[in-house]
Amino acid sequence: MKRESKFRYSKLANILREQIMSGYIKPGNFLLSENDLCNHYGISRTSVRKSLEQLAQEGLIIKKVGQGTIVNPDLIVENSSDKVLRIFSISPSHFFDHGLPLIIEEFEKENPNVKIKCLNFSANEFWDTVQSSVELGLQPDVILVTDRHFSNADTSLEFLDLMPYLPDYSNMIYPCLRRAFLRDQKLQGAITTFSSVYLTYNPELFRKHQVPEPTERWSLEEFLEAAHRLTMDTNGDGINDQYGLSLSSSLGRWPVLVLQNGGNFKTNCEKEPLVNTLSFIHDLLYRHRVATLSPQYLLNSEAFIKGKAAMMMTTSLEMAGWSDSISGFEPKVASMPFGDHKGTLLTANAFMVPEASNEQEMAIRFVQKALSPSMQEKLGNEANLMSPLQQVNEKNWGTSMFQSLNINEDITMNSYFIDELFGDTSNIEQIVKEMHLFWAGIESAEEFAEKMIAIMND
Repeated sequence: MKRESKFRYSKLANILREQIMSGYIKPGNFLLSENDLCNHYGISRTSVRKSLEQLAQEGLIIKKVGQGTIVNPDLIVENSSDKVLRIFSISPSHFFDHGLPLIIEEFEKENPNVKIKCLNFSANEFWDTVQSSVELGLQPDVILVTDRHFSNADTSLEFLDLMPYLPDYSNMIYPCLRRAFLRDQKLQGAITTFSSVYLTYNPELFRKHQVPEPTERWSLEEFLEAAHRLTMDTNGDGINDQYGLSLSSSLGRWPVLVLQNGGNFKTNCEKEPLVNTLSFIHDLLYRHRVATLSPQYLLNSEAFIKGKAAMMMTTSLEMAGWSDSISGFEPKVASMPFGDHKGTLLTANAFMVPEASNEQEMAIRFVQKALSPSMQEKLGNEANLMSPLQQVNEKNWGTSMFQSLNINEDITMNSYFIDELFGDTSNIEQIVKEMHLFWAGIESAEEFAEKMIAIMND
């Protein structure tokens, strides 16, 4: 916990320092209030105060009693002869923390006269903040986004068509990834890593309690038996404190069960697969009581990381973020036995290059470096990140592994990014809003299925 706290306040200090030294926040300007910094970056007030203390010791900021914190009016930001490539990214981001540094390191080695500066902005107000930055004169050269931020982009910025600069890209990536970042048949986002949602498990818990580990073709009955045997009261207080499964209420996870049961979320979708899936979720949580529920905004399950849940649905991006916090076991991948249909959800990170970039040629070279097979292999080997390049994955991971992840040319055609799955993004917000009683076990599967169909048909 201490290590995590130190990481958080050091990370915020680095972000604020870069904003100051890049001129985004100018000498004499006020920083956001402590409360706003907490909300903007999703960290505690204690971590915010530690980061501000660190910057104050460096002479970058001054606290004004009763007014707030300003950038030191006497601070002189020296101009450098090095070229600067500015990257804007969402925060938090597992790829930003574990993948991007590897790309930057390699690019700066090959281009010693280039310095890369990164600015993180809250995922919730990302495009508004990017737009404000541009209006204040701070122009990004490269923007790192998720698939959701790409599809929901609300900005006046125009972006380059990257296809002419990545001629082999379409032939090398998985078919379903080709469509995700196209606009008007232009490649405005180049995927640098992606993942399916898959099932991972703690092999040490399986061995400790003498439960057979998942096989490539294990059945739903075998899954349920394992979940039952791995759910228990380990400290004798009469309350189960270890579960077979950590289940997330996020729409980025549980809809996989619908897909595996042959359902979808389109207009006039069939009711039966929805009811079957929602009933199964209630079985896990309230009838069999073999699953613990994590909040929709907490994908990184503490229960699984701390060895208190034996299985969970996750992504390679999420798993990359566990490197500093997981201990005592190495997670393994299991096939999902939830239905006869092998589709799943997808998530991705991609680079975009604004047409107004001050360093357009260098930005293009950076994206080309990130998508090169050698760099993609390094991201896989050192950060355990999946590549959009099919040949790289087969070399790094092996074909059988990707069958378990529901990734191959045939299977990925039945897999979807979340905005593809739901179509209208307002449906996503409405479904999340209406699910509270269902997750509490108060609203039945039948009732909520009818409500969900009504939302999608409206």
